[in-house]
Parts: sequence; C-alpha cells; structure tokens
Amino acid sequence: MGIIAGMRSRSRRFALPILGAMFVVAPATAAPPSSASSGKPASTAASTGKPAASGKPAASGKPASKSAPAPGGKRAAPASKNASSSASPKAPRTTDNGIRRTVAGGPTYDDTALGADTPELRALAAAERELFPPSQRDLSSPWPQELPFPVAATADKPRVHASGLPPVPTPSVPPVTSESGKDLSWLAKLEMPDLPVRWDARVVRYLEFFKEDPRGRATFTIWHRRSGRYTAAIRKALRKKSLPEDLASLAMIESGYDPAARSPVGALGLWQFMPETGKIYGLTQDRWADQRMSITLATEAAADHLADLHRRFGSWELAMAAYNMGYGGVLQAVRRYNTNDYWALSKLEGSIPWETTLYVPKILAAAVVAKNLAAFGFQDLVPEAPLEGEEVLVAGGTALASVAQACGVTTKEVEMLNPELRASRTPPAQAHSQDPSVAGADWPVKVPAGKASGCSSNLARVRKSEPAVERYVVRFGESLDQIAQARRVTVAKLVELNGIAQGEIVRGGTVLIVPKSDDTAMTTTPVEPKKAAEKPVVVVPQDVFTYPDRKRVFYRVQVGDTIKEVCAAFKVAPDELRRWNDIDPTARLVENMTLQLFVPSSADLSSTVVLGEDDVRTIVAGTDEFFQHWDDKGRRRTVVTAKAGETIEMIGKRYGISPGSMERINRRGRSELLAEGERVVVWAPGSSSSPQGESSQSATLAKSAPAPEPTPPLGEPPAPEQLPALP
Repeated sequence: MGIIAGMRSRSRRFALPILGAMFVVAPATAAPPSSASSGKPASTAASTGKPAASGKPAASGKPASKSAPAPGGKRAAPASKNASSSASPKAPRTTDNGIRRTVAGGPTYDDTALGADTPELRALAAAERELFPPSQRDLSSPWPQELPFPVAATADKPRVHASGLPPVPTPSVPPVTSESGKDLSWLAKLEMPDLPVRWDARVVRYLEFFKEDPRGRATFTIWHRRSGRYTAAIRKALRKKSLPEDLASLAMIESGYDPAARSPVGALGLWQFMPETGKIYGLTQDRWADQRMSITLATEAAADHLADLHRRFGSWELAMAAYNMGYGGVLQAVRRYNTNDYWALSKLEGSIPWETTLYVPKILAAAVVAKNLAAFGFQDLVPEAPLEGEEVLVAGGTALASVAQACGVTTKEVEMLNPELRASRTPPAQAHSQDPSVAGADWPVKVPAGKASGCSSNLARVRKSEPAVERYVVRFGESLDQIAQARRVTVAKLVELNGIAQGEIVRGGTVLIVPKSDDTAMTTTPVEPKKAAEKPVVVVPQDVFTYPDRKRVFYRVQVGDTIKEVCAAFKVAPDELRRWNDIDPTARLVENMTLQLFVPSSADLSSTVVLGEDDVRTIVAGTDEFFQHWDDKGRRRTVVTAKAGETIEMIGKRYGISPGSMERINRRGRSELLAEGERVVVWAPGSSSSPQGESSQSATLAKSAPAPEPTPPLGEPPAPEQLPALP
C-alpha cells in the first residue's frame, strides 16, 4: 500500500455499499434494469439529481413510500396535519456532538468520516447527498453523445482530452439538449482549464450546482473571494514546477482556501496534508509551528507531491484521486480492475471510495467555473487582495504582537501572513538545547510589504520593555497546574504566554515559555512527610514482584497517555507494564489511573513525574485492608444470608443499594432467584448494617446476618457507585 496509502480518504468504509448502488458498469444499449444495486444495468430514467420514484430501498435502507409522488417530484401532503413530526420514522435524529466527543475521549467514529471542517465544506457535503443519492440512475452515459469533449480556447494550444481517448468532433448543429430536456449548448462555449476535463455527468452536475443552486452559488462566492489571498502565490509555485496552474482548484476543494482548515482525522492546512505525508515532504510539525499551514511551504510540498503522483500514474485524474485516497489505494484499484482510466474506475462497484468518485469531478468543475466567471454569473465578484509580505528574521520566543508593534501594523495582519505559528509566537529553543534562554535560532516572519525596514531595530526596543521569560521543558506526566505551582504563576498566565488552545494536551518534552524567576524566589522550604492517612491510595494487584536491581515508582496517568508512551518514558516493556498493573494492553488508559513500575535503581527520572514508595499508600485489591479503606468512605461491607426465592435486587432495595450496584458487587443477575442460605454481599450506606423499612422480615434478616467478613479476593474491586468504576 505504501506509506501514503489510505491517508487521504476520510470515508472509505462507506465506499462499497454506496458505490454498489451508484456506479455500475452498463453498456449504452443495455435494457432498463430492475435494480441499480444488484450489478445489473441501472435505470434509464432521466437523471435530475433526485432519486427516481420507485419501490426500491431509499438511501437509509428503508423501503421507499409506495404512494405516487406529486407533480414536480414532490410528495403529496399527508392526509392529516395533526400527526406529530417527532413520531415519524423518517424524522432525523439529533445528537449532541460535544458530549459524544467527551464520551469518546476525542473525535467520534462519525467524525473520522468527515473532511476539513469549515462551514462551506460542510454545506457542500450536505448538498452532495442530494445531488448524488444512492438510488439515482447510472452515470456512465447520461448526457448526449454528440456533446464534444472540451478543447482549448485557441488553436495554438493542444486539444485537451482524458486518459488517451480522442476528442469528439465539435457538433455542427447546436443547441444540444440532455435527455431531460435541458439546454446544454452553453457547455461548448466554456473556456477550458489546463487540466483534462471530460463531460461526465458528475462534472456537469457540479457545474449546474454552482450555476443554479443557491447553496452552490453561496459556497463558490465565499471561496472565490477568499482565493484572491492565495491564488497568485499558488499559481507561481505550480508554474515553477511546470505543473497545470489550475491545480489551484484542488486547494479550493480541499480546504476552501482556509489555511486553518482541519479534518477530524488530522489533515490540516490549505492542502490538507496528513501528518506523515507532510513529514515526507519536509513540513515540520510541533505545538509551536505547523508548516502544513504555511502558504508558501505547504504549496511547494503539494506541488512536489502532485508531481510525484503524476509521474507515477501519467494521468492527472488518477494523480488527483491518489492525492485524496493515497497512491497505494489507486494502484490496488488499477491492478484489480485492470484499467488505468479514472472515469472507468469511478463507475466500477467497489473500486475506489465514494468520496474519491466525486473528488475529481468537483475539482474539474471548480476549475471550469473559475475560468468562466461571467458564464456562471460571478463576473461582479471582487477577490480579496493578495497576502503579500516581506520576511524578517526574529529571535525564538518572540510574540507576533511585538513584531506587529515594531512594524507599526496590527497583530492580526502579521498573524494572517504567518498562519503556521500556532501560538502567535516564534518557536523557542528546542528541548535538547543546553541554553535555558528562549532565543534559539532566528525564525523567518512575514510582515506586510514595505514594513520590513527598521523592524529589527524597533523590535529590540520593544522586547526590552517586556517581562523576561525563559524556556521550560515539560516533564512526562506533568500538568499545567503543577508547572504553574512550581513557577509561582497562574495557569491563565501560562496559557496566555504559550497560546495554549482549549482542550490542548501539553505532552512531556514540550517546550513552554514561563516567566523568568530568580533562584531565591524558587527556593522552597522542606515540608514534613505526609502521614499515612494523607497519602494518596494506590490499589495494586495481588501478585508481588521483587527485583534486586530495581525500585518501584508510581505514575499517575494524564489525559491522552498511551501504553507505548509510558513504556518509552520509563524504558520498560509493554508486557511488563501489563503484568505489574493487570491492565488490558489493547484498551485506552484512563486519566488518574496510577500505574506501578519497577525501574532500574540507577534510572534517571528527572524528566518524569513519579511518586515513590514513601509518597503513596498501597493497598492490595480484595484484601481486608482494601475493604476497610472503603468502609471509611461512608459504606460498610456486610454479608447477609438470603431466603429461598429472593433476588439480589430485593435485598439491595432493603439496604438502599441500586440493582446495578448489587450486580457489580455480587457478579450475578439482579433477577436471578437465590437458594436458601446463599450469602450476598451488600455495601450499606453509613455505619449501620440494618436494612431500611419496618418489615419484620427485614429485621430478622439483619439479626441473622453474620458479622462483616471479607470474601475471597476478586479480580476487580466489587464497588458500588462511590468506588472506582470498572474498566
């Protein structure tokens, strides 16, 4: 597959079922079929962008309504207006995506199917679900055969065609109409981009969308205005590589010309580079600077990547498809289906992802519209002014606000020219630097044209008036709260100095900027050792581990920690970590878990945050000490004897314990009938073990219950709500 294979496509898991319904190879003379998803020829009904009325399953997998549609393709109004829309089986579900991401601990499963997250791209994706529904007719030949392939605007330019197919002669008798009666003669008058364009149904449908649909017009209006900032620089970079300049439309479709566009799976920037692909093409990425957002560097990298893909496939359609889904996926599809024609592949069931079947037509349509603004009604649009700037070298750790002040411009102007500087500050010296200062190497910063002269001397004066700062390397397992406490500053100040975004996880090894402080201010007086009752409690497995050349330390898991990272930080094997802590190596670590590790006695732990043997109180799971510890937390463990026919739910109710807690404690179903004399564990609130209520049966049960005693050790703590949740 290759290292880039599979990186670009964000909806591959939907490819097979949707492609099976949409793109089926069908001879032009095939008879009308009965099903488009069975591998037979699709219906010859006119393609309108809406599903044809039939008894076939709709996109949702539910059968379509058997009632005849109303004129105009709309369904007739329901007989009664009193029916509640919420009771309709077709009513859309509404979900709270914020809470879903909290539950998932990051992007949800559905998030990973999305592309760059901008309002225009979301609107376009929603429109595509209407433009290309799964139940529509086959797209192999929906437009008149006499419509020509596009040719260059002038005779001295080569005729453009796709995948080795010769251009069709220009028709002699206009106008040309589609099978649905639409006049398509205007297509022959369009100026073609320097990319190969074929009058595929999807291309024409996108052209109509941008020309006639209010959503398409609004989307292209925003994109075209924004394009003025970047297209001159993009075309210059493409021209330098002898690439088609209209590949600039690929950036339009990828990000809507938004250098801050980010997809939930990690693609970022104007060209939506995935992290690994960006590294291959020399784009550095850390919390201070992500060059995938740099207009100049990312465009140069995209040009190199597209040139490599075109050299691999010899076809711009396949090169663009590979940019979207990864070149390994395209290679696999070409070999499996034995065709190197993108348009043929896009109509074969299961060949390439659904997203990729629309991706190339969408780029070509956008390029055609950009070449023919007047024909599409965009002649009055005025693009924004190009973002032009000059570079000045600035010391590491310098705030862009200081650069702006030195240049006499606004901070926003400097930030727009340097979107790759994520914290609005030049990167400080790296973690491996021996110099504690923040300066490091000088960093090129773009400032508005004509403002570079005198900026350096002015900047030196501005920086002298600012509070002194220094570099700080975050230790593994260290939180912002701990850093703020140690440096005697507020967390808010750290967030401000470092441009830390809401929800951003600051990892070990990250370089932060902190206010500079003298050694005397940082000196702390010795504190008395904590008493045993004050020490944090760590529950450990029953197995005892003894190593003559190792010491035991404890590490508290931070948000986002992985087993691989923990093992790398402490130089231990994953299997060792699993045995020491009885954890599942395939599951995620949960924040505030405390892991025990046995590290070499001479190990250097200065770059980690750990607790020693004397800093914690260890309790073995399932022992008397374990149960006694939780007795102190407001619940008392008691073993009672059941009567024949009782259930743990009935017993739990008498003691004020929920059925779910009783199931967790006793490891059996709440409705399971108990035999006479069976012992049931309850964790009753408070110090009293008496059941609630006045019934004589309850009183008898309490009196006959034996004194509290531990049960045999369990694999997991038998805990009610107040105890730690089970993994």
